[in-house]
Amino acid sequence: MQPRRAQQPITIRSDRAAARLAVLTRDGRSQVEVIEAALDAMPEPTSVETPEKAALRARLDATIARLQQRNIPSMAEFDAREYDERGNPR
Repeated sequence: MQPRRAQQPITIRSDRAAARLAVLTRDGRSQVEVIEAALDAMPEPTSVETPEKAALRARLDATIARLQQRNIPSMAEFDAREYDERGNPR
């Protein structure tokens, strides 16, 4: 946990939310504890896998698999092939 002065301050932009937070912190809990409890209670966002997204993902995975199978020279191998010992192009 970061020191208190290194943490970013909580910014509440609505008066309604600030009043609600004040009510929820009357029992001695800190604002951070109340907000973290509320965030923990929220359901995790789910991504909707549409057929278009699935097709795009399959195409990308196939392209990545083809690229990983290629024999790409390292920079040292490329330099040795393209330049002579003095650094001039061959």
